[in-house]
Amino acid sequence: MSSFFKNKRVLITGHTGFVGSWVTLWLNMLEADVVGFSLNPPSNPSHYELLGIEKNITNIKGDIRNGKEISDAIKEHKPEIILHLAAQPILLRSYENPLDTYTTNVVGTLNLLEASRKEAAVKVIINVTTDKVYENLNRKEPYVEEDKLGGNDPYSSSKACSELITKAYEESFFTGAGVATARAGNIIGGGDWGERRIITDIVNAKKERTKLIIKNPESIRPWSNVLDVINGYLILCENLYHDPKGYSGAWNFSANETKTVLDLVKEFSMHWNMKYEIKRPEKRLEEELLLLDSTKSRTKLNWKPKMSFEESVKQTALWFDSFFKNGGGMKAYSADRVVDFIKK
Repeated sequence: MSSFFKNKRVLITGHTGFVGSWVTLWLNMLEADVVGFSLNPPSNPSHYELLGIEKNITNIKGDIRNGKEISDAIKEHKPEIILHLAAQPILLRSYENPLDTYTTNVVGTLNLLEASRKEAAVKVIINVTTDKVYENLNRKEPYVEEDKLGGNDPYSSSKACSELITKAYEESFFTGAGVATARAGNIIGGGDWGERRIITDIVNAKKERTKLIIKNPESIRPWSNVLDVINGYLILCENLYHDPKGYSGAWNFSANETKTVLDLVKEFSMHWNMKYEIKRPEKRLEEELLLLDSTKSRTKLNWKPKMSFEESVKQTALWFDSFFKNGGGMKAYSADRVVDFIKK
């Protein structure tokens, strides 16, 4: 992987976000020529700013909803690989502002693909979506890539639309480039201060020494470590580059284990001795059960998660412990976590 990405021009949209900042760090360590395109970091504090990595990459402040801005960036920098992570990722916010959700997740994807198809340098595009793109039947069987797409809320629907647009462009225009979508969900790791996320609630309760309120304790999810998921994205990049026809399409990346929200909280409590209270909402806005089948990624990409649920929670807690202790730059600590992961 190191030799493959060295000096490759990689455009990352949404590089200032939680997952985007970890991707940026890892690719920078692999000596890729990274170009980031994003709005300001979505949280304060933010992992991206704590890395202090802006001077090591080409940083473009831009809005994916603006077709000219992303088109100009692609024309100027001529990326060989594009990782599209820019999104409105918050389900609850999609109920409050559906228009912004659809313009960001649907029109934003369309703008990126339209600009990319006109640039001959582009060899690989991965649109990072979510496990929520599937028509959720609340079933016990995990979803495979061929299952029907859907969405009962604006966020899920917008991401399913993004998938359909990507597939249409792949079939219609990108005959010589590899185009794929990567589906994962409930990604956890250090540096996540995302709005209305369970990890953020846990971290804030720890910091403020308050009781954590749990709204959906029985919801079952495959909690995936951020580095496990990114490892899948990077492996997919390399395979798409060398065999675009053979690896284009949809890919699931999911943890080995599924746990409830309450399981997650109890595991964090082992590290932080937290108190919590269950207060169920009057109306459930998310489905209780959502599982992914990653057999395709495991067999065709030889990818598999390296971290257990317990280890992933422990590493997340330790990252925030280091931040609370030092309160400053986290580049060295985060880089060490990438090195430790690679050693696995």
